[in-house]
Amino acid sequence: MPLLTTRAKLFIGTWNVRTMWETGKTSQIAMEMRRYNLAVLGISETHWTQDGQQRLNTGEMVLYSGHKE
Repeated sequence: MPLLTTRAKLFIGTWNVRTMWETGKTSQIAMEMRRYNLAVLGISETHWTQDGQQRLNTGEMVLYSGHKE
């Protein structure tokens, strides 16, 4: 059994976007994830309602949870 093993690196980030109502904001999020090689990105203050998931045209999956209003 080897003494050292390699592990996969998983890069995680956070971003306070302030709002996701602007046109092209999801594309900007996907571009920044690729730029920083992020596997997971937590975003806050999206101002989205309800919860769900959305697959972007570029392949990224967005999972979101917002308020009920």
